[in-house]
Amino acid sequence: MPSSPRPGKRAVAARLRDALETADCRMLAEVLHPNVCWSPPDGGDTGCHARSHVLSRCSRLHVLGLRATVEETFTYPAAVVLGLRIHGTVPPAHPESVAYHVFDVTGGLITCITGYADRAEALDAAFTGATAGFGEVPVRAPRPEAGRSR
Repeated sequence: MPSSPRPGKRAVAARLRDALETADCRMLAEVLHPNVCWSPPDGGDTGCHARSHVLSRCSRLHVLGLRATVEETFTYPAAVVLGLRIHGTVPPAHPESVAYHVFDVTGGLITCITGYADRAEALDAAFTGATAGFGEVPVRAPRPEAGRSR
């Protein structure tokens, strides 16, 4: 039986928006690579290194009352960038700030998620990744400058 085609970057962006704004982990799981890695904007060692870990973290944050609203969406040939406003009563919620996440996409699945506090850094990282090549790379290590603000 042939496998179904993977969604394009715009479809991934739309699914991400829906999944994050509704806290639908099942929908999010559909676009995450099994070995996805996630580095948060603070650059700490609180990242995730598998689909199950990312989904568990998202579920915990939702239970704590954190909600995400997508403020901006950018699509590149190899990435999607979302500007997320995090609402809630526990950190990292801050109603005046937007965190940017670069979602590297390979074969219709998110392979790496890197958080940035700065919009320009996120867009530059997504563009640089887009121009670096279009080969099928299963999973790539987090960018060394993830979460660093100037």
